[in-house]
Amino acid sequence: MNRVQPAAVVSPPQRQRTWPPPSPTADSSLPPSRNSSVRKSNQQSKPAPANTRDELLLSLMASEAAIDSRNFEILSAEQVDDLKKEHQLLSQRQEALSRKLALEIKIRDAALSLARVNSSNSAKQQQSSEQLDAANSRVDHAQSELYKVSTTLSQLHATLMEHRAAVLSFSVKSMELKLSGTVAEDSGYDSSNRSTLTSPATTFSALSSPPSKFDGKHFFAGHADAVVPKRKLSPEAAAAEIQALQNKLASAKVALQAAGKKQAEMSRELSMIKLEKQEVETMTSLEKEDHTAELAKLKREKDDWEKQKSQWAKTEGDVEELREKLAEIETKKEEDEGQRRAELEEREQEIEEMRRAWEEERQVWEDERMEDLARLQEEFDSRGDHPNEELEAGLTAVQIMVKKHGIVLYSRDNSLQGLMNSVSTHLDGVQAKLEEYAKKETEWDAQRRRLEDDVRNGLDRREAMARELEDARRERDVIRAQSPPRMSMQSIAPESSSSSSADVIRILQPLWAILPSPEARAAKFGANTRSYRTTSPTPGTPGGPNSNSLGSGSGSGVITSLSDLDVRSLKALYDTRNSGIGGIGGINTPSSSPSTTQPSQPLQPFSLEAFAARVQALMADDRALIERLVRFAQAHDLLKKNAERAQKLAQDGTHALETYQKQVRVLEERNQGMGGRLAVLYVHIHILCLYIYPAATLRQFSSFACHLLTKIFSHHRQEEVQSLQDTVERLMAEKRELENLAAEQGETCRQLSEANDTLSTRTLTLAEEAAQASAMARMKFTAQISQHEGEIVGLNAKIEEMKRELSLAQNEIEAMRTSEHSRHIALLDELNSMHAQLRAAKS
Repeated sequence: MNRVQPAAVVSPPQRQRTWPPPSPTADSSLPPSRNSSVRKSNQQSKPAPANTRDELLLSLMASEAAIDSRNFEILSAEQVDDLKKEHQLLSQRQEALSRKLALEIKIRDAALSLARVNSSNSAKQQQSSEQLDAANSRVDHAQSELYKVSTTLSQLHATLMEHRAAVLSFSVKSMELKLSGTVAEDSGYDSSNRSTLTSPATTFSALSSPPSKFDGKHFFAGHADAVVPKRKLSPEAAAAEIQALQNKLASAKVALQAAGKKQAEMSRELSMIKLEKQEVETMTSLEKEDHTAELAKLKREKDDWEKQKSQWAKTEGDVEELREKLAEIETKKEEDEGQRRAELEEREQEIEEMRRAWEEERQVWEDERMEDLARLQEEFDSRGDHPNEELEAGLTAVQIMVKKHGIVLYSRDNSLQGLMNSVSTHLDGVQAKLEEYAKKETEWDAQRRRLEDDVRNGLDRREAMARELEDARRERDVIRAQSPPRMSMQSIAPESSSSSSADVIRILQPLWAILPSPEARAAKFGANTRSYRTTSPTPGTPGGPNSNSLGSGSGSGVITSLSDLDVRSLKALYDTRNSGIGGIGGINTPSSSPSTTQPSQPLQPFSLEAFAARVQALMADDRALIERLVRFAQAHDLLKKNAERAQKLAQDGTHALETYQKQVRVLEERNQGMGGRLAVLYVHIHILCLYIYPAATLRQFSSFACHLLTKIFSHHRQEEVQSLQDTVERLMAEKRELENLAAEQGETCRQLSEANDTLSTRTLTLAEEAAQASAMARMKFTAQISQHEGEIVGLNAKIEEMKRELSLAQNEIEAMRTSEHSRHIALLDELNSMHAQLRAAKS
């Protein structure tokens, strides 16, 4: 009888798990020979695997394990999941800290090498020692963190292992209870109980070879487990039992097929796991290559440091040479300084000699000057009246200059002093005018800015007016859309002889109800008491909209055309809820307008003539509205032209003011230069008078100064005064031109203000609505942006959470695969045991 060998489905040998798990790159940095030696030593130090076929030993070990784990606590599924998640996070953190510690150790080794290299250099030794201390502190900190994480991870792992041991102990006890119940059953005369488990304390009996044919406690008489044969069954009972066994065999075959499918699935999963293992090995090889590249990089850095060390040695030699050269230069410098001191002493002696010679020359020059002064005094005494003649000539020249330039004399003193005072007063007046021109320039600049603001306001109002026109057009389109389509004349005429007038009247009744009656129109025109602004044209004024069409009796400002009504009156006139209009057949309803109250109109019967009159009135209203739109367009074009003209005038005024400002600046600079020259000249004249007339009076000094000024600067002063006068005349002409230009601009601005005042209220209202709408839209857009930003932040948080959940799910899948693999092995063991039982039953 063939027996199924359980060795074919024996689970792979269990791997010894060490905790904490080693880093994947812990041994990758070692050379191959060292790795091989480490592996050999590990293989030699590993204990021999336990013999899984020794059933008694395994049963004993299982019993001991169950006894040892009886005090362990079985955790709940939630606690186990939390511990697994925490274990995974701590494992990842431990790996990261291990990598960090390895990196810090490399940095510490590099700093140590650098400190050894810089030990001979005192300048960099301190810096290298500081770097080494910092690297050591970082390494200690990383080691302490890794120790804390490893300790916590070990505790978590121990807790999980205790839970697993408790669960396995409980399962072993349960299986013992089940097996103890099945062993007591009897198999009958034709059945054999040799395939049952002989030791209920373990689950590894399926893995060992079945007992031999004559081994078993049931062969010993008087034993507790001895099998007592019973009497033989009848053929019917045996047939029934055989049929039951065949049914069990069929169900076992079905279970075998399902197990085969499960085995195929597990083989596919095994292939996937192998692929993942290959990927992990590939990643490990890549990390090994990275570490190798990093090691090569560190070696290159070490070579660079060696080169730098050699360069520093060369640099130190160069520094020694430079020090020697510096000492030579200092000695030469001391020698040069001694020579320069000697030369300086010689120069000081020469300067002293030159000073004595200059004192002698100065004394000689003073003597000559005194002689010249005495000679000048004698000449002045001899000439006598000659300076007076020169003073009179200068006075005459000043008088001619005063008459020529129209300088006003503010005193009756015709002396030179009085004339000079008049000239000074005239110059002060010119300065005051220049300051006044500067003030006017600032005023014109402010006025120009106001004109620009008015132009911008006019443009804004023009845009508002365009928007109002668009609103009027839209309202007209809405009114046309709300009114039912006009029926053609063909619909009025009877299509056949069978149509009656009642049907026509019934069709025209809605149009009759919508169209306003002539009495309602007259009441609307007569009851309109709209107040117009003082600057806007009214219907009764010559500049009003219907001034050309009014007769002698329409000069009182009464509105006679639909184009003179405002939008509110038009809405009230064509509103179906108003009295006299909205009722069908002339039935009056209360007016919806809060500002106007129309009298109730008498009931009007429907007639084709009245209907045609109302239709003609509606066509006249359309023509009037078109005329009103044309007037709006003309006013819009006029405002546009006025705005362009005002903008051009403002630009011209800006250029003229800039030119005037430049000319005023040039005149101020000239005036300052002339004042400085006059002050210097007065000082020189005063010194000359002191030399010539030591005892002269103030009047004589003034007369002499005026005479010299007139004589010396007569020609140049006349040219400068002439140019100044021409400049003043040109400035006056430009001033008049600017005043005319400002008057024109003022007139234009007044016209623009008058034209813009007609639509100011409506424009301001629309501007406020537009500003509010833009502000609301901006606030709404800002709120949406902030909301979207919050949503983005929430989505990012959700993405991070989903990533964490994905990693946890992957870990759970891995755990499930491991448990499924172990469960598959257990199923195969049970399948083998079932085969053994079936074959034993058949035999």
